[in-house]
Amino acid sequence: MPVQIFGTPGAAALPWYEALERADGTRHLMAHHEPDAVHMAAGWARTGGRTGVVVAAPEAGARSGAGLDGLLAGLRTAHADAVPLVCVTGRAAPPGRDGTAVPAVALVRSARPVTKAAVRVEDPARVPQALRAAFRTARAGRPGPVLIDLPYGTAAHDAVLGALDEQNCTRADDGRPHRASHRTRRFMVCGRGGPPGRQVPTAVGVRVALDASGHRDTTVVALAGADQLPYTVGAFGVAARYEVPFVLAVFDPGGRGGGRARELMRTYGCSGHRVDGRGSLRSALAWARKECVTTARPVLLLIAAHAPAEARAAAGTQTLAPPEA
Repeated sequence: MPVQIFGTPGAAALPWYEALERADGTRHLMAHHEPDAVHMAAGWARTGGRTGVVVAAPEAGARSGAGLDGLLAGLRTAHADAVPLVCVTGRAAPPGRDGTAVPAVALVRSARPVTKAAVRVEDPARVPQALRAAFRTARAGRPGPVLIDLPYGTAAHDAVLGALDEQNCTRADDGRPHRASHRTRRFMVCGRGGPPGRQVPTAVGVRVALDASGHRDTTVVALAGADQLPYTVGAFGVAARYEVPFVLAVFDPGGRGGGRARELMRTYGCSGHRVDGRGSLRSALAWARKECVTTARPVLLLIAAHAPAEARAAAGTQTLAPPEA
């Protein structure tokens, strides 16, 4: 499986993106916000059995869940779910750019309670060693996220890293994240706790991991409530842009989310279907699985009745959800 990186735009991270364009065997998916990038990397890591990688340049005072608060929310969820991640952050934009990056002290100090380790590296010569140590720490013992902060000057230097296969991680049978079994042809992503709407970016990561491992015939289904739909817009747009096919099943018992769902589908050119009767749920899921493959886009099912447990039973899927505390 090639090296997969999930990131967010930011001037302070430009050196990383320039290096990624020159790197062979590296894939990159750009998320709208920091928490979405972390959740995508977490879904990828839990499905592929490897360490997820996030590149971010959080800004101070950012709104709409982005910036430092959004990054910390994503890392907190990964830490609670014991998902091995390495998050590389940049700060201090280059000359001529808007210098709104979060100060290093605030970033590292704030990240320490929600990560296994959070460090900043000032010396370019220490970057390869710091990265290898971060991958080892993320996988050692109970897995979890590790943050490495690099100033713009450090990230802009070339460093000889050599062969980096540190994304590989060992399977575990003690409730910790591990490579998921792909014997089933359907894969469910649901959420218990954590930020609202994280099921969608997690499903994107799961889909990317399945495709990279050759399991393209496995369907990914994300479950969310109608009240979480506004939080899924950014990740849903990323999935449509990068042609990441999966099924988003939105539960709307009160029938109030139809207009919002239709607007979401029109915005990104995606198909959708409303399910009103109990007997039509199974056939609607079958249609959605075929439709998302045909269109290479996410497909939305607006379910007016049924509890999530009933939908899971109808889908007959393997569930990817955080372990019980």
